[in-house]
Formats: sequence, structure tokens, C-alpha cells
Amino acid sequence: MVKTYLADQQLFSCPVETTTNLIGKKWVPTIMLTLANHPYRFEELHKTMLASRKVLKQQLDRLISNGLVFNDKYSNDNQVTSSYSLTEEGRSLMPIILAMKKWGNQYLVCDSDSKLN
Repeated sequence: MVKTYLADQQLFSCPVETTTNLIGKKWVPTIMLTLANHPYRFEELHKTMLASRKVLKQQLDRLISNGLVFNDKYSNDNQVTSSYSLTEEGRSLMPIILAMKKWGNQYLVCDSDSKLN
């Protein structure tokens, strides 16, 4: 029996392709690296990166719908506040993302002339 994998409401036949689809989108690794440290409110998270608010919101929504990020909403002085954090599934991807970061630091660093070192 052939296994089928689901990400972003798309079916895939390869688990590597499926995982790459989840974490390979623009800003997703940066969002996940940031959330790995502690939960962030939207504005705090936005200040840590150059992504537009729209793109950040879109990627957070994607990560939430795929079960990698949790949006914890709570009431505080009659105001609803929310914070974003990694789910257990999201945390389980951190070794992969950290390995990608390490590989990039080792092989993709360039000098001021944009030439690989």
C-alpha cells in the first residue's frame, strides 16, 4: 500500500517533499526559530523580522492550520490578547530547522562581494 501525506490541504507521495512544503515557505524557518525560544505576541514577533504584517499573518495562519503553531487567546482586563507558540509537532521539527541553519552557516556564508567563502 502506498502512503499518502497531507500538508497545506495537498496530498503528496513523498514525506520529504511534504515536510519541505511545510517548512520551506518564505519566513517559516525564521518564524519557527523565533518561536522556539518562547511564545510571542504578534507585534513582538513582527518586530523580530522584516516580513510584512500581511505575510507574517498568512504564514502564522498556515502554520496553525498545519498544527505546527498554536495561537493562545486569553482575556486580560476585558481585552483579548493572544500569543503564538510552537506545538509539540512544531517543536519536533526544530532539529531539522537547526540542522538547516548549521548547514547554511557552514556552506552558504558569503563575503561582502556576494561570493561564497
